[in-house]
Amino acid sequence: MKIKYDYCKISPDKDKYVVEYGHNTYKGYALSSPITVSDRIFSTEKKAVRFAKKIVPVECIKKEEK
Repeated sequence: MKIKYDYCKISPDKDKYVVEYGHNTYKGYALSSPITVSDRIFSTEKKAVRFAKKIVPVECIKKEEK
């Protein structure tokens, strides 16, 4: 999968993990709040991180704690 997003947040929600991804910049300019394109739900953190690594660079992944 080609990397085309530069914002990704993994957050736990009850017994699932939500991966939100989108854009943090537009035409070279940083946005004040990131634009969320979509989100996906995974049953384990390992699956969520594996998906996130496919769509964004590793340094763009932000994890939230419970």
